[in-house]
Amino acid sequence: MMRFIDAHLHSDMIEHVQLQKLVMMGMEAAVVPSPHMFIGSHTADSVLRLWERFTTFEVTTAKTLGYEVYASLSVPFLGLGQGDVERALAVLPDFLAHERVVAMGEIGLDTGTQFEVDLFREHLRLAKGRNLPVILHTPIRLAPQAVTVLSKIIEVLKEEAFPLEKCVFDHAGEETLDQRAQTGGMIGLSVCWDKMPPEVAARYVIEHPELRGRIIVNSELGGQGNDYFMVPRVMLAMRLFGLEREAIDQVCYTNPRHFFQLPVD
Repeated sequence: MMRFIDAHLHSDMIEHVQLQKLVMMGMEAAVVPSPHMFIGSHTADSVLRLWERFTTFEVTTAKTLGYEVYASLSVPFLGLGQGDVERALAVLPDFLAHERVVAMGEIGLDTGTQFEVDLFREHLRLAKGRNLPVILHTPIRLAPQAVTVLSKIIEVLKEEAFPLEKCVFDHAGEETLDQRAQTGGMIGLSVCWDKMPPEVAARYVIEHPELRGRIIVNSELGGQGNDYFMVPRVMLAMRLFGLEREAIDQVCYTNPRHFFQLPVD
């Protein structure tokens, strides 16, 4: 059995029995990011309770199931009013100091509104001040705005002088893979029902050996109830296509461990 770290897993949305199945398939750790959006309208208190859950309940539950959880925190840029965003941002630094917090995210842009851009800048300044890497939400592979909004994300990163090598450009689609690779940052191959199919991700890893040191395979949500086992599916596809085990381990375990500096063996 091969090991993996899921570097973008919304474990709070997944049944515990499914999480333990992932452990039995080789998952040793996961990074749980704040969502980029809430459905409906929520308050700052909802965000604070979520951050608290990520640094307490998700950690102890993971240990019970047999893996380790680390958190990536941010303020969702959809589903909160301006006042609630400001209140959440005011206390975010306190949560970022928690020992289980290894990154900031998801942050970024989806449609590129001025509100999204302003919040993105605030997040980047906080992350830069604490020397944290960031998990970047980008438009999904079939989104019509994928290319233009990714360009805007890169523009904002450069304007804020945020180190591109400390970014995971998640939700990669075929149309933007070259654009992501040119940044020098990590290329996040998010594999689930509305993002990259497992075989496409596997082929990309195989066909780009020069980029394997900067590729991270993750499940994002893992299928939203349809199929939680996307990272193992990518690993299986890479094996079936003939990729050596060392390369599979690199993009599914070693790269996320090193990038997020996770204290796992």
